Amino acid sequence: MIKKSKYGILLHGRKKISGGKKVITWLKKHLAFDKNKDADIQLKESTRALKNPGCGWDHIYTFDLSKENFLYIDCEEEELVLLLIDIHAFRGCEQIPKEALEYFSSILTFFEEHDKGIILRIVYDTKGRGMENEPSSIKIVKSHMKQLGSIICEHMGEKKSLPGKILVHQGLFVGSWGEMHGSKFLTEARMKELSDTFLEATKGSCPIAVRKPVQLRQLSCQKTASNTNFTLFNDAIFGSETDLGTYGTIRKSALSENSEREKTPWAREDELSWQQSFMQQSFCGAEVLGGMNTVSESPGNTDYPQRTLDWNQVVADLAKMHVSYLNSIYSKEVLDDWKAQRIMWNGKEISEYDYIGRHMGYRFTVTHVKISRVSPEKKKQTRSDTQSQISKSVITLTIKNIGFANLCEEAVCRLILTENNENIKAFEIKSDPSTWNSGTDTVIECHIPKEVWTQKSQQTKLFLQLTRKRDGRIIEWANEEYDCQFGVLLLSVD
Repeated sequence: MIKKSKYGILLHGRKKISGGKKVITWLKKHLAFDKNKDADIQLKESTRALKNPGCGWDHIYTFDLSKENFLYIDCEEEELVLLLIDIHAFRGCEQIPKEALEYFSSILTFFEEHDKGIILRIVYDTKGRGMENEPSSIKIVKSHMKQLGSIICEHMGEKKSLPGKILVHQGLFVGSWGEMHGSKFLTEARMKELSDTFLEATKGSCPIAVRKPVQLRQLSCQKTASNTNFTLFNDAIFGSETDLGTYGTIRKSALSENSEREKTPWAREDELSWQQSFMQQSFCGAEVLGGMNTVSESPGNTDYPQRTLDWNQVVADLAKMHVSYLNSIYSKEVLDDWKAQRIMWNGKEISEYDYIGRHMGYRFTVTHVKISRVSPEKKKQTRSDTQSQISKSVITLTIKNIGFANLCEEAVCRLILTENNENIKAFEIKSDPSTWNSGTDTVIECHIPKEVWTQKSQQTKLFLQLTRKRDGRIIEWANEEYDCQFGVLLLSVD
């Protein structure tokens, strides 16, 4: 008989650990645990692709709100979608018609129902002629923001039946392709006016992604990583040394140390360093372009392929940008090159494209597990008057985030203990997975309550499970010792 507990996991029955007989043999050899002794276990990272929410490749879907069309999913395997919403038809009207607003809401609902993380961009221009196609008055832009923003706010509310979510809005409606260039509304004062309008309409529920780091500094006066209203998107990654104007050319060290320095675009190296420090917990990404630092594998010989980008620089820069998502269509030249080139990763051959895809966003691996028994003397020393139960064992976990970025949604981490492959006990670990920073190790220590881990059964397994808080969706670990139902197998007691 199969039942569900309040943790959303099966009380009877089990699934096999992924990886087949080789993994099972490895587990028996390395994860066997004598319940009367301390354990010190090293776990291995897998190179497999993870199907996790809130990161990865995205596909563009364009909708004109003046022409209601068929809704569809083109790439089911991709977790993210970029919805380009064209409102050019209403550029001369202060109010968007009710029918168009209802269509906009239905588009969001459709992709939410398909559990797609939504990257939203509402634009007046899809031809690269921002000045020509945007409204003549900022009053009209603000009016449209209020109308559409209120709908965005409704969809950002808690809807258990709609697991998808709007993760970010790119731009401020204006400019060529909505990319925050080629517009009369992108002075610092105008940007603040528009961003304030959007944040008020959405009640601050939806972050705004701006094109340039200097624009973000102008809008938020961000000195720390605490401001969650703003993030970055860059549709010209590797397009040139400045990413086609995303960055400046002046080194930060050449500028006087005053308030104006923060409002000046810096050279690429300085801006990437700033992003590495301040965008750690933000949802960043966009599109790649070719053109920067062209490297020829065989200069002057047309019989050999031409590389558009240096691979080591690609990985280093994407990590500094904390990229969670990239478009899977643009630029085809660069993406095809990444697909053609092979590299070695953890002893396996993989394409550069797949390597990048498997490192966008977060990628969590448990690398080390240490379990210590608490001696009677230690128990007496640690007992408090308010403590009704004494921990029998202490588990210390080392978790490494090898992705480019952090997890940008709330998640819950639990220890799951199974006995004789049937009885299940679970308790939550007090740690915030969104703070498990990319490129670093996080060490967590927790006590296993005596009433949870009796160690009386003949067959006990201990797992670490991670789920998205708002709907309980499983977040996969990048460990070889992974069970798709319970999580990472930390140890097995026979």
